[in-house]
Amino acid sequence: MKLILTQNTKHTPQQKPWAHLTGSSSVLSPQECYETFGYNEPMKLNSKSLLLIIFTLLGLFAVVLVMVLTEKILTIWQHLQEAPAWVSVLYAVAVFLVAIVPVVLFLKLTKPKTPTEPKVKVIDESSLQEAIHKEQLRGVDTSAADAEIQELHHRRGSGQFHISLFGSASTGKSSLIQALIPEAQVQTDVVKGTTIRAEHHTYGQLEITDLPGFDAINQAELSQLALEESQRAHVVVFLLNTDLARSEMVLFEKLNQLNKPMVLALNKVDVYSAEQVSQITAAIEAKTAQQYPVVLINTGGFNEIMIEHTDGSRSQSTKPVTPQIKPLIDAIETVISDNPEALHRFRDAGILMLAEQKLNDASSEFNQTVAKETIERHTKRAIVGALASVAPGSDLVIQGTIGTQLVRELCQLYDVPVNQLQVDQVLKSTGGKLRTSTSLVLAVAGNALKAFPGVGTAAGGIMHAVAYGLIFNSLGKAVMTSVQSEGRLNTELTQQTFEENLLGSSKELAKDLAKMALKLSQQKKHKS
Repeated sequence: MKLILTQNTKHTPQQKPWAHLTGSSSVLSPQECYETFGYNEPMKLNSKSLLLIIFTLLGLFAVVLVMVLTEKILTIWQHLQEAPAWVSVLYAVAVFLVAIVPVVLFLKLTKPKTPTEPKVKVIDESSLQEAIHKEQLRGVDTSAADAEIQELHHRRGSGQFHISLFGSASTGKSSLIQALIPEAQVQTDVVKGTTIRAEHHTYGQLEITDLPGFDAINQAELSQLALEESQRAHVVVFLLNTDLARSEMVLFEKLNQLNKPMVLALNKVDVYSAEQVSQITAAIEAKTAQQYPVVLINTGGFNEIMIEHTDGSRSQSTKPVTPQIKPLIDAIETVISDNPEALHRFRDAGILMLAEQKLNDASSEFNQTVAKETIERHTKRAIVGALASVAPGSDLVIQGTIGTQLVRELCQLYDVPVNQLQVDQVLKSTGGKLRTSTSLVLAVAGNALKAFPGVGTAAGGIMHAVAYGLIFNSLGKAVMTSVQSEGRLNTELTQQTFEENLLGSSKELAKDLAKMALKLSQQKKHKS
């Protein structure tokens, strides 16, 4: 049989090159080709096959491991049978120790740590002085921090032992001071910035500072002043006449955070029965977790008594009560004698922490003021730029020079490092949010202009200017929130806050910006 090949054989796109050789014009699938020419389809290596191979190998490895271990165990057992008894005992102990080590390590690592005595944050006085000087160069009012440093030097030089006395009204603070130092020299001064008078009772090397009861008028202010005074003191005495009330418990928690030595004194115990005193003491210890000693005292005073006369008449009189404050004195002496030098270090650290806190507050207040001025200045620039532009585009303004300067100045104010890439990312993300809310911003601006009748043909340009003012005001506040709360320029937080500020812009802000835009527009007309 001869095979005749025709010339110029052409194949349709659907035909395979071998179709004319088989005498058929149909297209063969790959499977049919395998069957026609006697080939089988190659096996595919799928995930099931891989798992089968892996588990097979693991099974074989486990079998081999068991066989090897069995052989070793039998060999060791045979040697132990032939060895002396002490060798078997020694080997068993060694195996036990090796087996128990991982368990001991696991228990040690997972065991919860026992709470240690809180340590007072150590602040370097020289570093704090440098920080104060640095803030002064920026224009920050550091008088409050300076006053604390001066008070620290004064207390160091006087060598006096300071006790801070806490207590609500009618707990017996005055009678306690009278009982502690009957010949005390009382000095009263007005606490700076308030109308509250602090009484300093001194006798020799002892000074007790007493403020009005923290449940009196201006309770929040009194509590803050009392907490500050406790940071300057060596020991805190918390005077009670019953179980800790809710307001007293709040103040106790704040005192506890200062890590100051404290004594809780339950006063007027003579008005309670022994059982009641025991119950009140147990309740106080439970609420304070027995962190501080609770002593029972009586600061004295007077008791009213009824006198019956021989003629049958009755009259009232008062009888002085002898003070019983030795348990409190003993508790304070125990605290002092425990480590006097440590008390001075605690006192110094407390005052330095207070000075640092006041410096931070002053710096934060200064930054807030400067940031507000920066945002207002760039908002005004944006309004001027919008008035000068024929057809301003919000995206172009947001991504322009004014937006970059605003972000950079706010970051520099809060000492946050930033590069141009981060600035571009913030401007781009806020610009994306702006595209979806442009109409709403323009509507807010238009509503603000309704408060100013007679705007006339200039309303369109002024409305865009007000819209730009809202945009830059929201952008500045969003950047300030990010760098102030997180200490860095967070793009996501800035974008989210920008949208909230923009969509939640108040009517008063829009009116103020409209007034500014109208004023600038009129000034522009006069100049031209």
